[in-house]
Amino acid sequence: MSSPAGRPLLREWQVTRRDRLRRILWNVGWLLLGRPSPNLLHPWRRWLARMFGAQVGRGVHIYPGAKIWAPWNLRMGDRSCLANGVGCYNVAPIEIGEDAVVSQDVYLCTATHDYNDRAFPVLIAPITIKAQAWVAAGAFLSPGVTVHRGAVVGARSVVTASVPAWSVVAGNPARFIKSRLKFDAL
Repeated sequence: MSSPAGRPLLREWQVTRRDRLRRILWNVGWLLLGRPSPNLLHPWRRWLARMFGAQVGRGVHIYPGAKIWAPWNLRMGDRSCLANGVGCYNVAPIEIGEDAVVSQDVYLCTATHDYNDRAFPVLIAPITIKAQAWVAAGAFLSPGVTVHRGAVVGARSVVTASVPAWSVVAGNPARFIKSRLKFDAL
């Protein structure tokens, strides 16, 4: 389901005991086995993420300083990257396409709150980063955003709407800067 602007509608989310238990096990596993591993041990961290339900392609780089909230809600295409310092708050699914790069200190946020409701419920929507896209250092992506194929999100940008294919956006809020040259995948 989508809103008139093409963004997925936020839906309410309720935490369960099963969610809490899985998160505890994941956090302990990552703290003991993933976080202390050397940068070059990408195969080890791919394996660890897969053991907790992530769908991870070949040649993926998950750096030890990345923080993944729920690996079972993460899908990464071949040769994609989550750099050190990435906050992957994936209460809803996050999909990262082939050859896409999420640079250091980016925050991918799939949840927010309904501030007009006294109960302040959690609302969620997925984030999609398509193939060959680059989200540069320190950017923030809000729930429901799609960064289309080959797009570039400039450093420290705040992205609240989807980014067209082969475009460059930057700023707070992110705005179109220019088009990017198209190229074939390697």
